[in-house]
Amino acid sequence: MKYAWIIVLLLIAGLFIGPLWDGNTGYVLIAVGNYTIETSLVAAVILLVLAVLVLRVIWSFIMRLVRGTAWGMRWFGQRRTSKAQQAVTDGAKALVHGDPRSASSAFNRSWQLRHDGTVALFASYAAAANEDYAQAREWLQHAPNPTELQLAETLFTLQQHPEQAEQRLSELQELRRQHPQHPQLLRLALQAYEHVHRWDEVLVALPDAQRLAVLSATALSELKERAYRERFLAVGREGPPALAAFWKSLARDERRSASIRQAYIGVLKTYQLLDAADKVAARGLKRGDLKLAQLLDKQLLVPGVELRDYLQGQLKQHPEDGLLLQAMGQIAMATNEWSLAERALRRASELVPSRRVWLDLAQVYTAQGNSQAALAAYEKAELGTN
Repeated sequence: MKYAWIIVLLLIAGLFIGPLWDGNTGYVLIAVGNYTIETSLVAAVILLVLAVLVLRVIWSFIMRLVRGTAWGMRWFGQRRTSKAQQAVTDGAKALVHGDPRSASSAFNRSWQLRHDGTVALFASYAAAANEDYAQAREWLQHAPNPTELQLAETLFTLQQHPEQAEQRLSELQELRRQHPQHPQLLRLALQAYEHVHRWDEVLVALPDAQRLAVLSATALSELKERAYRERFLAVGREGPPALAAFWKSLARDERRSASIRQAYIGVLKTYQLLDAADKVAARGLKRGDLKLAQLLDKQLLVPGVELRDYLQGQLKQHPEDGLLLQAMGQIAMATNEWSLAERALRRASELVPSRRVWLDLAQVYTAQGNSQAALAAYEKAELGTN
C-alpha cells in the first residue's frame, strides 16, 4: 500500500515541478458572464480532483441518510432483490441452453446481491457441470439443508471418481431411501449395482428408472434384459422345474415384456431347454410380444416344431419377406440343413441385407467347404453392404 502512495506523491510532485522547471506552467481561463477566472493548469487539475472527491463524499453522505430511512431501506432492498432474481433467471436460462459457465457467473452475481441457499445449490450444480468440483463443494457449504449437502457431495464424488461406487454402495442405498425421486442419484446407483453385479437391486430399481426416465428406452430395455438374464441364470442352477416355476410366478405384464421374454429364451437355450424356448418364442411372436428382427439379431431362434410351423405359415402368406427367410435360414443352420439354409439366407441377403445375414451366410458357406464364398460374405459383413 505504501508503494502506491509513493507513486501518487511522485505524480503530484511531477505536476508541480515539471512545468516550473520548464518555465511554462500553462494556464486555464474560465469566463462566466463578466467574470473571469485565470489559474495555472496544475492548480486547475488539483481543484478538479478535490471537487470530485468532495462530491463523492457528499453523495455517500446523502445515500447513507437515504438508506437509513424506512423508505430508502425498502427501495434499495427491492432493487437488490430484483437484480438478484434477474440474475437467477439468467442463470437458469443459461443452464437450459447448455451454457454452465454463463450460468455459474449469473448465480455468483445473484449471490453477491442476496445470500440465498437455493442460489448456492444452483451455483453448485453449474460448477459441477463445468467439472469444477472444488468450487461446487465450496458452494455446498451454503446449502440450506444438511441432507442436500450429503447428497450433492456423494453425487460429485461419484461423478469425479466412479470407481468408488462399490465402496459407497451402502451410502448410495441410504440416499436412495431418502431421495427416491432423484434421477441423477438413481442413475449412479444403477451403474454401481451393475458394476458389482447386484442384479436384484437393479430389478427393484427398474420401475423407478422407467418412471423417472433416467435412461433412454433402448438403454433401459438392454439393462432390463441383462438383469433378468442374470436372475434366470441364478434360478436355473436349481434345475428346470425351479426356472419354470419362477417364470410362471412373474406377472402377466412382465412375461409379455420383450426384454424379459428374450432374457428367458436366452437362458433356456443356455440350459438346453429347447422345447421350452421354442414355445416361448413362438407364442411371443404370435401375440406380438416379440419382434422377429430382435430374435434374429440376438440369435434366439431354436429349431422347435411350434416355431418352425409358425414361420412356415407366415412364409406362405409372405413368400418374399426377408426376415422370415432369414429366420428359416437360422433354423436350418441349427439342424445342419445347409442347402436349405443357403437358399433362404442368400434370398434374405438380397431382400434385407444386414451384417447378421452375411455372417450367417458365411457360416453356411464354411460348413459347405466353400471358403471363397465364405470370405466374400465375411467381407460384406464387415462393410455392412450387400
